[in-house]
Amino acid sequence: MLACDIPQKPSTRSEKAIRHLCYRLVCMKMGLALVLVAATGVTEGFSPTGGQEAENATVKYLRADAALRQSYALPPDAATQLLKALDSPLNGEDEKLVAAATEALVEFHHGAGLKRCDWTMSVEDGPLANTAHRGAVKELVAVAGLRARLRFRDGDTDGAVSDALAAMAAARHLSGDGSLASVLFAYGLEDAVTRVLAQNLYRLSAGELNRLASGLDALPSGSSLAIAFKSEKVDRNDLFLRLADGATSRDDLVARLLKKVPILESDRARASKIVDGCGSCVSGFRTCAQQQQSFYASWSSRFTMPPKQFESTYKSEMEGIAGANPLIRLFTPNLPRFRWADSYRETRRALLKAAIVVRLDGPSAVNQHPDPSDGNPFSYIPVGGGFQLESRQNEAGSPLALSIPTSPAGDSGSPEQSVPTPNMD
Repeated sequence: MLACDIPQKPSTRSEKAIRHLCYRLVCMKMGLALVLVAATGVTEGFSPTGGQEAENATVKYLRADAALRQSYALPPDAATQLLKALDSPLNGEDEKLVAAATEALVEFHHGAGLKRCDWTMSVEDGPLANTAHRGAVKELVAVAGLRARLRFRDGDTDGAVSDALAAMAAARHLSGDGSLASVLFAYGLEDAVTRVLAQNLYRLSAGELNRLASGLDALPSGSSLAIAFKSEKVDRNDLFLRLADGATSRDDLVARLLKKVPILESDRARASKIVDGCGSCVSGFRTCAQQQQSFYASWSSRFTMPPKQFESTYKSEMEGIAGANPLIRLFTPNLPRFRWADSYRETRRALLKAAIVVRLDGPSAVNQHPDPSDGNPFSYIPVGGGFQLESRQNEAGSPLALSIPTSPAGDSGSPEQSVPTPNMD
């Protein structure tokens, strides 16, 4: 391993930059070691540090993103643009990007095929922790999704299914970094890939449908907002307590808030109001922080409640405590939103699995995958030559649904509109 004298808790930008550079150098050395191992054929139980530790998918993903950026000039907002492209008509630029990303996608598939994915975020940095890996995974998932669409269009359905499954695995790997934001990003990525699959499900033979179903079952479980809430807000939510422990006065507390809480945007008046709401003293601020931790802990165990019950109970309790504690009032995330998002995720996954079974065995097979929201079968609605499965669960006033058309929209050069039923022999 490279010798880097890195402070455990860097206090300056230069120290953080040194640590980040050393991390990149370590990754490069690990990558070289992996190449050497591949060349010699010694792979079983290999660990760059000399033990029997399983390979870490994060190294593969970061190397894949580096390869992608070396092969194609990506704009600063590449992740956002690429994800939009997943739902837009295919064009020549998509083909150029995918062709340039061949090497990156090989490494991406290697990462998606690993079980272990440890992002090792710098939790000591709190809200200032580096989360650049999110952008890397978002870019790679989007490119894999684009290649899946191109492969579907060109008749390489087996390759397209492989890309889609790898993209979903990477999204679930991203969700495991212990942060709420990454879980939300991962849910969005999985939704995008699900739409690609849904638009092309009628292209698949019975064997390919069965392979897709097995692949979905074998995906990493990933994290959830319930798990991430406990990790981020209960297990390591000590930022405000650390601020209180080191503070010497009200003004010192205000200064510490401005330095360590980016959401305040250097607004001294707002920071002062928070401290004053906790009694204008260090001991009062510490009490507020302790109450916040107790509040979070009490709600972490309630994510098993049905979403409607969770929301109504939360609103009732929040009204009683938020007014007296500015830390709870201003910094508690929208927990009902998280509970609903976990429920929506469960329903959307079930919709895709039900659609595959219906595609294989006909409309009556919808009973094999009930709606998680109420335990009853999804509604089957014929639409042209395809169909739509619909849940009784609503999001923003509309039922959650998955449409399976007879041909995907926006894929120029796609096969004929009428796609034959898979051969069941």
